[in-house]
Amino acid sequence: MSLRSYYMRARNPKGFWAFLIIRAMNGKRHAALPEWVLSDLQIKEDAIVLDVGCGGGANVARLLDRCPKGHVTGIDNSTIAIEEANDLNYRAIVDKQCLIVGGNATQMPLAKDRFDLVTAFETIYFWPSLKTGVAEIFRVLKPGGTCVIANELDGLADEHRKLEKAVGMLVYTTDEITSELTAAGFTDINARHDETTRFICVTAVKPQ
Repeated sequence: MSLRSYYMRARNPKGFWAFLIIRAMNGKRHAALPEWVLSDLQIKEDAIVLDVGCGGGANVARLLDRCPKGHVTGIDNSTIAIEEANDLNYRAIVDKQCLIVGGNATQMPLAKDRFDLVTAFETIYFWPSLKTGVAEIFRVLKPGGTCVIANELDGLADEHRKLEKAVGMLVYTTDEITSELTAAGFTDINARHDETTRFICVTAVKPQ
């Protein structure tokens, strides 16, 4: 499957393709980005965490491993993704360490000032508004909480820009993400860029 076809179907996975896309998201190909991000991220073992656009729940599982005394919520707007995430994290859900909910990143059905950490892996491409999504993350984070936005596409390659028109997605650079985080009120913003893989990760803190 071409990169264009993959992201066209990932934008709003439905039916047969949804299972293939979501299981691919849970597979080895997409493990490199979260492993790169989490290797440099300090997470308290009792952290309360939210993963926005959780897909099939693989990153929810990774986050649960990092905070065994905490709690991880995943949110996604795909019914099939929610089913897969529930199946993958069944034991943690039974143990009340995990919750998977339906919702849009720009209008989350979650209380304000709740989470110590909010992550968004490979999802902002499809948000109707990065500005609104970042504002929602700011709202649900506790003061002093951390936001993490990570993508496999850095927005600098010509191919990435072509995807925007072909698929209807938006590929952001670290500077563009940083600008929106700053406007939302975040501080201590740090951007990482792996020029070999083109991975990017931007972290920011909600002021106390």
